[in-house]
Amino acid sequence: MEEILDPPDLKADVHPSRRFQERLLRDPEDREAWRGLRASYDEMAEGWREWTDDQRGYDLPVREGLLRARRAEWAVEICCGTGEATAAIAEAVPRVVACDLSLPMLRRRVDVPGVCWAVADVRALPVGTARVPLVVSLNGVFHPAEIVRVLRPRGQLLWCTSFRSGTPLYVPPERMHRLLGEGWTAESGHAGHGEWTLFTAPGA
Repeated sequence: MEEILDPPDLKADVHPSRRFQERLLRDPEDREAWRGLRASYDEMAEGWREWTDDQRGYDLPVREGLLRARRAEWAVEICCGTGEATAAIAEAVPRVVACDLSLPMLRRRVDVPGVCWAVADVRALPVGTARVPLVVSLNGVFHPAEIVRVLRPRGQLLWCTSFRSGTPLYVPPERMHRLLGEGWTAESGHAGHGEWTLFTAPGA
């Protein structure tokens, strides 16, 4: 088994992404925070895939969480970056729509069979209301209103972080659960240095 090294110290508590995420949870219409978040990931795109490839076990939480998810005929991945978790999702789900707002990130993606790539904002995903059986994200921006809109009744959200609270965009699972609203259920676990939480939407 390949050794998993110590996680990187990303100074998550003071990282700009953490500050932007907190601002957006308080005010989803904070345009300055959205612009800042997008600009920061555009700037990081050039060396992003090389850096994530060096982080052993980066996508382990996604792989572990997918083992708990119900079988889905298709899935939407949000904040896919350069596709760090996309291959794992495509191994478990026949069709995947992988979305990211950062065009520089998507231009550096590693293509995966069965995946449709889309430049899309987490506030306006390119899918209909109550249509999606499974939404997946690794180290993504949490925007609960849009997730609630797109998931079908009893649909599932698999939310993962590579370094738990050491992830700059980290939102504690119990807080996410509250923000999603009443009737959701959740189970969580750890994998590698990361964390996965599988939320299930209320039924019809």
